Amino acid sequence: MDWNSIDGCQIMERRFLLLFGSQTGQSQAVAEEIFEKALEHGFQPDLHNINETEKKFNIEKETLLVLVISSTGDGEPPDTALKFWRRIRKKTLGSDYLGNLRYTILGLGDSNYSNFCQNPKNFDLRFQQLGAQHFYSMGFADDAIGLEIVVEPWIDGLLSALTSQFSEKSENCSLDHAISDKNQQTDLKPQIDETDNVKDDNKQDNVANAITTVDLAIVSTEKELGDIKVVEKTIEVSSLVKSIPPIEGQIVVPALPHSFLEVHYSEDESIDLDSLCIQNGAALPSATTDIVMANIVNVSTLTRQDAVKTALEIQLEITESEMTFEPGDSFGIVCENSRDEVEELILKLSVTNVADSVCYLKLKEETRKKNAAIPPFLPTRTTIRHLLVTCCDIRTPIKKGFIRMLAEYTPNTLEKARLQELCSRQGSSQYTHFIREPNLSLLDILKAFPSCCPPIERILEHLPRLLPRPYSISSSPLVSRKHLNFVFNIVEIPSGSGRQYSRKGVCTGWLSSSQIDCNNKPKIPIYGRKNLSFHLPSDLSIPMILIGAGTGLAPFIGFMQHREAQVKHDQDLLCGPIWLFFGCRHNERDYLYRSELERFHEVGILSNISVSFSRDNSTSARYVQDNILLHSDSVCKLLLEKNAVIYVCGDARNMSKDVNNTIVTIISQHQGIAMEEAKSVTMKLRQEGRYLEDIWT
Repeated sequence: MDWNSIDGCQIMERRFLLLFGSQTGQSQAVAEEIFEKALEHGFQPDLHNINETEKKFNIEKETLLVLVISSTGDGEPPDTALKFWRRIRKKTLGSDYLGNLRYTILGLGDSNYSNFCQNPKNFDLRFQQLGAQHFYSMGFADDAIGLEIVVEPWIDGLLSALTSQFSEKSENCSLDHAISDKNQQTDLKPQIDETDNVKDDNKQDNVANAITTVDLAIVSTEKELGDIKVVEKTIEVSSLVKSIPPIEGQIVVPALPHSFLEVHYSEDESIDLDSLCIQNGAALPSATTDIVMANIVNVSTLTRQDAVKTALEIQLEITESEMTFEPGDSFGIVCENSRDEVEELILKLSVTNVADSVCYLKLKEETRKKNAAIPPFLPTRTTIRHLLVTCCDIRTPIKKGFIRMLAEYTPNTLEKARLQELCSRQGSSQYTHFIREPNLSLLDILKAFPSCCPPIERILEHLPRLLPRPYSISSSPLVSRKHLNFVFNIVEIPSGSGRQYSRKGVCTGWLSSSQIDCNNKPKIPIYGRKNLSFHLPSDLSIPMILIGAGTGLAPFIGFMQHREAQVKHDQDLLCGPIWLFFGCRHNERDYLYRSELERFHEVGILSNISVSFSRDNSTSARYVQDNILLHSDSVCKLLLEKNAVIYVCGDARNMSKDVNNTIVTIISQHQGIAMEEAKSVTMKLRQEGRYLEDIWT
């Protein structure tokens, strides 16, 4: 048995298993935060990616587990968790397989999806079926409103729960005594709490009460008009750079993250950056093919010039042997950041002179960061410009630990104080309102706080990976195996609300600029992504109900191209009806693929088309769900009597939720059952694979 000594008090080893299952890196970041805080509080967390099962850990041999795991898509496990999930779902495992395990789960999800945090809930249920028991209540953090709202207090409670767990084994030892020196309060404002630990049992209540801000202040000024004094009252509003009035009393800011990177320059060397251009997409768990370079051979504008959004269709030329696909699949584009933004960032960070010099990334020998490692998406021999253009996500809203670091390199007293407020516990609502909701980038912050100039090493420590962007394929391999089509809206993001400059979406802006000059057949790096369920039924006689809005129409074009090719190949095929519900803004401006859809209807591939126009006053059905209600009897008969399959593609925030609620409503009305029972029927359709979604936020 291992023993440690704290202030002369012997205690048993405080080890626990800390696992993360992450799709985009957020669960990993939270798990690493738990790891750092647990170390500071005297625990010994054993941190692993959940996909390392049987290599680094065996869950059946563990006694204490903290799992941080996300949902991807509509309640599915992240790709890294699939192996572990299949392992614990084996039917041969007994009800006491995890009988010695006590655990807790922090689930990360997005309430814009119908099955919010369904994957963490599934893990929880399976653990209990295998005999495991909670030692601390689960947490469910919502990315739609800000993960930190739940994550921060949950971690506080976790540390207390861990202390209780080990106190049960060694009642004579107290962690509070071991770390009391780190928790001394000072009279300084702000209070820098390096351990982020407060011993008060009512800590969570105190923090919750402290997270309140006053956004308005009335300021009086006097003007003299002749012999009359006029008092004018103006209202000042809190902003990114100023709180009115400032947060009062002591504030608690996160511990300053330890530095761990060094950058060494070699101005005499040269480097072949082309060899690094697709490194950012390497080893992606969602990739089902290697990264290939695809030629852009055609670009078409699908919307009129006066449309609210511009939709483009791009055709790529691929090599059949390198990448195969079927309708319903998607693919990832390994895109770049805006080079103009990168140039501004280089200027603000004062690295213009070395931006294009060969540099080497190394770990600091004296770093205090535990288990420090160079992020795998950063090449160790590269240039600063290459890192910022292709490897790091410079647009992601910066997290509180990042802001805490920036404050350290902000000499202006007022600017530094405001950054400390924004990352403090007491300033949580202001962080959400002024940084998270408007999606402020690093460049926004550096422009808003001009004295802030951190070292490039510290920036690279905090920037996450620039993730590839997924797109639905809108073509069929039966039409052409060497061509792949996709459609997208060019995302336009205006300045304002703290955003210091207007911008386009990262990938759509990149695609809509120099990449669409087809004369030279520009190349873009892509890789295949298999959709496990969003495919045509293997039985062609099964009816289909296709529901999409805007560019959510894309996979359905591939469906219909595929069905048409199948029928041409064998005219004796018995095919079920296909009913398309499509929505856009205007009949004349952004009705995507109109002529092609009408042709599909004429030749009998599409049985019915019901189109809604949300901005045209002449239509009675503004949205797709309105058209579903208008045809509720026919839809229910197809769904409940003819075993039709529903496919939904589009926006998760509004459209998919509204469609789900409408399906529940029409089932309730058609069968004369209560809404709760109709929800159960809809859930059963999902479980049977007859209600399928391909949605995004």
